[in-house]
Amino acid sequence: MGSATATAAGKAKVTRFDKIRHWITPFRLHCAVLAVYVILVATVMCFHEPWFDEAQAWLIARDCSWREMILERPHYEGHPPLWWMILAIPAKLGVPYEIGLKSVNLVFATLMIWLLEFKNKLPELFKAILPFSYFLCYQYGVTSRPYALMICAMLLIAINWKSRDEKPWREVLSMMLLCLTSSYGLVISGTFAAYWTAQFLYHDRSLIRNRQRFLSLLMLLVFAIVLAIDVIPAKGVYHGAFDYPDQSAQPKWLTLLYLWLLIPSETLFTSYLSDSYLQFVSVPLGELLFAGILSGMMWLFLIHISKRRNNATLLLVSYTVLSLVFLNHFAVHHAGIVLGFFIAILAIDCAQQPLGKEDWPQWCLRMADWCAGKLGPKKTRAYSAIFTLTGLTALLVSVFWTLSSSICDIKYDFSSSRAVASFIKTNNLENYRWMASWERIYADPDNPEATANKAVKSGSYCAGGSDCVDYTSWTSGTLILAAPYFDHTIMANAYKGRSYLSWEWCIDPNAAKNDIATWKSWGEPEFYDTIYQPFFFTDLGYDRNDYTKMRVTETVTPWKDQRTTGSYDIYVRNDIYKNVMHSPDTGITWPDGSKRK
Repeated sequence: MGSATATAAGKAKVTRFDKIRHWITPFRLHCAVLAVYVILVATVMCFHEPWFDEAQAWLIARDCSWREMILERPHYEGHPPLWWMILAIPAKLGVPYEIGLKSVNLVFATLMIWLLEFKNKLPELFKAILPFSYFLCYQYGVTSRPYALMICAMLLIAINWKSRDEKPWREVLSMMLLCLTSSYGLVISGTFAAYWTAQFLYHDRSLIRNRQRFLSLLMLLVFAIVLAIDVIPAKGVYHGAFDYPDQSAQPKWLTLLYLWLLIPSETLFTSYLSDSYLQFVSVPLGELLFAGILSGMMWLFLIHISKRRNNATLLLVSYTVLSLVFLNHFAVHHAGIVLGFFIAILAIDCAQQPLGKEDWPQWCLRMADWCAGKLGPKKTRAYSAIFTLTGLTALLVSVFWTLSSSICDIKYDFSSSRAVASFIKTNNLENYRWMASWERIYADPDNPEATANKAVKSGSYCAGGSDCVDYTSWTSGTLILAAPYFDHTIMANAYKGRSYLSWEWCIDPNAAKNDIATWKSWGEPEFYDTIYQPFFFTDLGYDRNDYTKMRVTETVTPWKDQRTTGSYDIYVRNDIYKNVMHSPDTGITWPDGSKRK
């Protein structure tokens, strides 16, 4: 009787398990992944303080005219104007900064994961884990930049790749979208289009046999040329070298080596780099070897899968061209673009033929059979479970980075933007005069164009002397972080009155001298945003003893499992610190003689 009862209970358990397993269909799992992703990203977004890249894009969208946004700013920012044009809709309509910026990015991040979950034939395990990987979830989900839209475009290209000859306009429009998202998108679209053209020329022996395809590709070519002209760097534009004045750029061959053996591993598995420019970093040999092994495994997997589907040339040629472009400018946060590229290639492969047992190399299958024969069924299952668990753990490393960075973002200030804006508004300091320091670096005053190379070689800022050049167009960025929270420029000495950083630095040194003379004539400001260097005070006739240094906030900025701590201090004029910060004040007199509260 007892045995019969136990059997019945066991059948009931099996039945309930089967019902649960039957209910958890791939579609429901994908819906759950999408829902959890949106909830996670939206939640962390609420706590995330926007940093410079986010503020810069919003200010350009809000304060530039449409003409300047489309025709001028791309020459200084290095990217097509689509992202600013999208942000301009809420920005120019007066939508509050964080609501407008984050809502736009959340829409594109959601679209990215929707395409990943529902519109391709990637393995189910990848669909369950990749949405929560560091770059797709935290870097390109929580942080509002155009990269989620860029990966959307790459996924659309992958989705339409199989039917590109029958429905060329879908593929070409996807490529156009990718071109609009980033200059790197121009490169990826260009290599894909060139491969497509070479492929059908080889088979059809004709360029115009398929007229729709010919016209669409011709349109893409014209479109790409126009965009390329639009992003050609302006004369004297800043190129990033001075971000690392104490480091020398490494040889090009070493950067190229990192792009092939280090960056693939950094997309999902290793955390050796911080968010810096790749051409200025140095990786110890041991770390490079370990990352190279993981990157090599990724390359072997992608090349093998692509080769079986005749796409290996597309993978290798596209990445070769992309890596050559990356040689001149590659920030480590661009590694997510590489991850998006790999996902797109794999999606193209899986659209032709989903991954299966036949994709395993024959030597792997023979070795597995040999091991199974030697070990027996029980040990084979145990070792198989260990092997599977190891692979799953490796994939979950990137998910851990997402959770780690999200928790850090929730607990601490990511940047000083919100705290500085709150400091100004809470103390009613909006209408006082705020000044910001500028850049003074080693250069040849007679040849400003050579500034970048000399600045990097000198390895330091310039305190004084005949070989110093002032760049008043390059002001401290902290007030720019806070500017989107106000409807006007906070800095009294903003370059040409712009709320954003213009990236113009190779300008006439005499113009900088005139700027400094003008600022000096205004007298001591109420608030001064600067790091302490004596010349920032003496050159403007300020007395350091007239100011109280006040800490506004401390920041903790996450990168994967790493943390960077910082703080923001403001110099407050003593009379303002005593009277305004601690009691009501009747106002101050501005340089033009007006009196404002």
